[in-house]
Amino acid sequence: MNIQAWDEVHGAKSQENLQAFLESQTDSYAILQLKRTDETTNDRFMNDTWLAKQGREPEVDHYAVVYTGRLPAGTSLDELYMKFNIDHPADYTGHSLSVSDIVALKQAGVVTCYYVDSIGFRELPHFHPENHLKNAEMAMEDDYSMLDGILNNGRKEAVNEERSSVLEKLKNMPESEIPMKPVKHREERGLE
Repeated sequence: MNIQAWDEVHGAKSQENLQAFLESQTDSYAILQLKRTDETTNDRFMNDTWLAKQGREPEVDHYAVVYTGRLPAGTSLDELYMKFNIDHPADYTGHSLSVSDIVALKQAGVVTCYYVDSIGFRELPHFHPENHLKNAEMAMEDDYSMLDGILNNGRKEAVNEERSSVLEKLKNMPESEIPMKPVKHREERGLE
């Protein structure tokens, strides 16, 4: 599969999955896998030791969310690992959960992320998938209580500025100063 096709198939779906995961009101999980780009080719299926030797950490922008689901109480990372290796959900489109993948858990509203390593998992305290649309809106919005998917839709409270009415200005203006629109004759308006 070429890079363009991967982005066409997973790009928009990944953002939808991420948004669903981050906005979930229940405990949930997300499976993140490296995007298929030239930049991530050498990172695919590499363990934590290899990354450390490179002086690097996993980067959020290199990953796509390939699956999200509700996290049943008491489910462990090992159980998720088994599920995504032995008994894939029917709608799962990623590869079997492997080294270099990331499992994100949302429990009681707190998101934690774990790197799938050669043996076990390593918590990634600085890896935080974010809803980029929400971030863009927060940067543009006048009122943070108006985060609703519409950029800069105005302030919640009415602005207490006195605005003078154009009609009032025209009423108070001397007749000699009122701008008049020139009257066009029938021929000039294109009517016969």
